[in-house]
Amino acid sequence: MSETTNHHHGAHQATGFHKKLKEGTQSLHDQAESGNFQVRMVNGELARLEFGAFLGQMRHVHATIDPAMTSASEQDERVGEIFEDTHLRLHRIDQDLQDLDCTEVAEPLAATSEFVEFVSKASVDCPISMIGVLYVKEGATNGNKFIAKKLRETMGLDEGKAMGYLDPHGKDQRRCWNAFKEQLNELKLTEQEEDKCLEVAQETFKMVMNISRQIPVAHEPATVQA
Repeated sequence: MSETTNHHHGAHQATGFHKKLKEGTQSLHDQAESGNFQVRMVNGELARLEFGAFLGQMRHVHATIDPAMTSASEQDERVGEIFEDTHLRLHRIDQDLQDLDCTEVAEPLAATSEFVEFVSKASVDCPISMIGVLYVKEGATNGNKFIAKKLRETMGLDEGKAMGYLDPHGKDQRRCWNAFKEQLNELKLTEQEEDKCLEVAQETFKMVMNISRQIPVAHEPATVQA
């Protein structure tokens, strides 16, 4: 997704905590890539209404994730060491929805509500575990950059329109990802804390996949002939 898109294939071999997260989510990543919604997204086959529906669900998600990450960074300085304002997505989603002329956001799907509840609980019970959510979200931006280009072409969108969520870093993508991986490996976490972050990353993968499965197929309205 977006979150399920290829963020495991890089030029450099993974090491340290990054390797643990990568290897611990690899099977879920592979599973996610074969999902119907994800395949159609990668192929640029989503209708505007369908992509808008997806962004609407991500808006519900990030209305919780963004403040939860900010709060976690204030509670645990180690989260603060890796979390940056550039990781916030809510304002980008709002702009994307505006670009798509999506004025109404549907109610949360069951899977979306489940994810929101999970994040809310995890951020309170164990702030450091939010690094697991951040890893999945930030890692997804690698493959999403290419998906954004494809969708922009098939939807006939101008450059810079409606793809802020998928491609938040633009030309800085590679630099941002490499820096993020380095920061992961520099964090001073106990083995138990690393395990908790991995557990949350795995759950994040599963829940994002569940959301994708529940998004109804949308069709562009037929053109009305004058």
